[in-house]
Amino acid sequence: MGRHRHSLSLSRKQQAYLADFINSDILSKQQRNRAQVLQHWIADLTVQESGDLLGLSIDRVYSMRRAFSQQGFKDYLHAVPRCGAPNKLTPKLETLLRRLTQQAAAKGKRLTLAFLAKRVVELGYADRICTVTVQRALKQLQTAGLASVDQSAYALVQSSPLPEEQAA
Repeated sequence: MGRHRHSLSLSRKQQAYLADFINSDILSKQQRNRAQVLQHWIADLTVQESGDLLGLSIDRVYSMRRAFSQQGFKDYLHAVPRCGAPNKLTPKLETLLRRLTQQAAAKGKRLTLAFLAKRVVELGYADRICTVTVQRALKQLQTAGLASVDQSAYALVQSSPLPEEQAA
């Protein structure tokens, strides 16, 4: 038993926008495919025909049509692609890692990535976490820390008078 077939109708303004959008030179292949799936849908092409023309699977064409139905015209065309699993790095997790590394540094110890990942799981901040994610988090914390140190040092330099100004 096949899926129900229904056609799509867009306003003339939306159809003109879609045609201009497809003819744009700065589109990625994914954006062009999304727009062409809409164009094929307007032309009453089947999902199979649309998939064959674009080199996409039937499931992919269906998911693109479903995304259009959920997001609407402009949001669908200009959606930012999201790949992979959601980020496990939450602000709470960043705070925990900062606290753990600061405590270890105060005691003169260095913690391994594996230990930090294990500790995050033990404390219930994540069901599981990869050492690479922990490494990225620490790198972000380090660059954020350096940026804040640089800004505070800059503010200190700005607020302190120069020796020449003191002499004058």
